[in-house]
Amino acid sequence: MNRLSFSQRSRCALLMLCALSWTGQALAQRSTQDIYRGITKVEVFANSAMVITGSEAALYQLTVYRLDALKNVEAAINQRLPKTEAAAREYFRVNQAEIKKQITPHVLSAANGIALARHYKLDRLPAIVVDGANVIYGVTDVPQALGLVQQHRDNAAQKR
Repeated sequence: MNRLSFSQRSRCALLMLCALSWTGQALAQRSTQDIYRGITKVEVFANSAMVITGSEAALYQLTVYRLDALKNVEAAINQRLPKTEAAAREYFRVNQAEIKKQITPHVLSAANGIALARHYKLDRLPAIVVDGANVIYGVTDVPQALGLVQQHRDNAAQKR
């Protein structure tokens, strides 16, 4: 068996590290370029405490559903309400149009999100649904989720 000297082993190790580094950079570069390939629609299901990051909405249709929005709307309205029932009724009478204008988009989004979450049979948050078919749980970074979907698609294509 041929043994390498310490300096030869260190050079081999350095070459292997460089090769691994270059391969990792090439894969990272490829995934950055290909991450949005074929993606047309991304739906994110989260609550208001979850920070959703890295969304490139110009490259695909992105919708973020905050499923606890109804609770947040209710809390915001209750916070502004006067304490007595008569004063609260008067507050609503005077401000009804403005309140409706402010809360309607949040209520509709939450209701649509809840209906879609049931349709997709989501069982936890956060969940990112890609093109209505692939679900990624536990990820709040959209590009990371898209990378996982692309990896799954590539693996499935290789198996065919």
